[in-house]
Amino acid sequence: MKKILTTNLVLLLVATTFAQSSDDAYRFSQTFYQGTAKALGMGNALGAVGGDMTAICINPAGMGLYRSDEITFSLDLLDNLHHSTYYDETANANKFRLTLPNFGYVNAKQRSNYRKLRFTQFGIGLTRTNDFNLHTYAKGSNPTSSKIDNYLQQIDGLSPTDIENRFPMDIYPAWETYLIDIFQDSIGDYYSSPVPQGGIRQSQENAFKGRSEEWTFAGSMNFSERFFIGASLGLQHVKRVGSKVFEEAMPEDENTHLNTDFNQWSYTEEISTRGMGLNVKLGFIYHANRWLRLGASFHSPTLYKFDESWQTETESQINWITRKYISPESHYEYNFISPLKAMGSLAFIIGQRGLVSLDAEYTNYGTARFKEASSDTGDDEIHLYYNSINANIKANYRSTLNFRLGTEWRLQNSYLRLGAGYYGSPYGLEKTDGSTKKIALGIGLPVSEIFTFDFAYELTYGKDQFYLYDAGYLEIKPVTQRQFKSNFAVTLKMRF
Repeated sequence: MKKILTTNLVLLLVATTFAQSSDDAYRFSQTFYQGTAKALGMGNALGAVGGDMTAICINPAGMGLYRSDEITFSLDLLDNLHHSTYYDETANANKFRLTLPNFGYVNAKQRSNYRKLRFTQFGIGLTRTNDFNLHTYAKGSNPTSSKIDNYLQQIDGLSPTDIENRFPMDIYPAWETYLIDIFQDSIGDYYSSPVPQGGIRQSQENAFKGRSEEWTFAGSMNFSERFFIGASLGLQHVKRVGSKVFEEAMPEDENTHLNTDFNQWSYTEEISTRGMGLNVKLGFIYHANRWLRLGASFHSPTLYKFDESWQTETESQINWITRKYISPESHYEYNFISPLKAMGSLAFIIGQRGLVSLDAEYTNYGTARFKEASSDTGDDEIHLYYNSINANIKANYRSTLNFRLGTEWRLQNSYLRLGAGYYGSPYGLEKTDGSTKKIALGIGLPVSEIFTFDFAYELTYGKDQFYLYDAGYLEIKPVTQRQFKSNFAVTLKMRF
């Protein structure tokens, strides 16, 4: 669970016109490969195995095992189910999506039969590295507070003009729709709201689509059929577009019992994020003997440039009168640097029958950094804002380990594959919030000397908590969210 604690009024002014948060740092740093069905069926544990287009993204030395040209093409069907619990109420929402997670081509050239350098390879491929398609819904009855209470805490002592200047996207629209108004008592003027402090129905629905994917340009070399090295240049593309809709309403029949004119209100955020990034990967695989293979790879930080737009709509219904306010669209650019990744891999070969492989991956999400765009260099307010977010990232995130385990067994002319993965919590090795577990099953069916069909199914489970808003001392309960993602994949492979 993450909060950006901003006490400086200058930071509050900038923060309400920029949407980046430490959540985005984690989201855009995660890697869940959705490439070929073979890789999926083996839990993507291919760092010391190679010979697959997805393996090239994990360890580019894996391309060094190719001895012929290959073209691959994959399709995925995703079913993303989210189960949310808020104040003991549960709600479900899901999203289906057909995707193209992988396309690739490898060209292999034989250099010699007896010299150390036996083969060289060049490859280009597209691999999906994360999926942002989701639909979530949470609802419950909050007995202690409203989101408006959070607004009132922030504007205490400010004038209406200050509210417009500092909070144009959220609190000022609430002012314009009479969710916040000025009242007077014997002491003086004060801000209040017709929205009750608790005892109201709350809900939030998130609907997003998008993905991150990598175009990989890789080269590799095969030395004596024992030592393989590779390097790649990765061009990352990120797209995430969608909305968040927060609503509060009086429970049914409660208007007749409470002295309030409030009926309901909603706050909608429309967010569009697009970005491009660049990284470099290096790796090697060593066949120590007939039964043991060793692998290692290094993934540099990815340098991103993002373009984002953000717009909000606030609608209120008070005394059955509806009012609506649409904010100006906020458009901005920024840079982001994701953490580096380092990986070690083992594969045990059991004769001609099968193999077992293991990847261990290290990363530190606390090293992710936002930076102002080059056009904003020298703007002290923006620089101060990003420093605040980066300090929050460093304070909340820690280093973690990801483990992937896979096995493949030959059954006459077909292959049976099993896989599992554990992706550690971004909050530290001792934590479990935000961790992700995966299990997978796959089969490979060669239909000729040229064509092979691979099939796989992967189930992903994750659990996390988040707050609908920061209510300060009111201490609202978090939403507990469980994710169940099913991924059905098929790959057509052609070697020639």
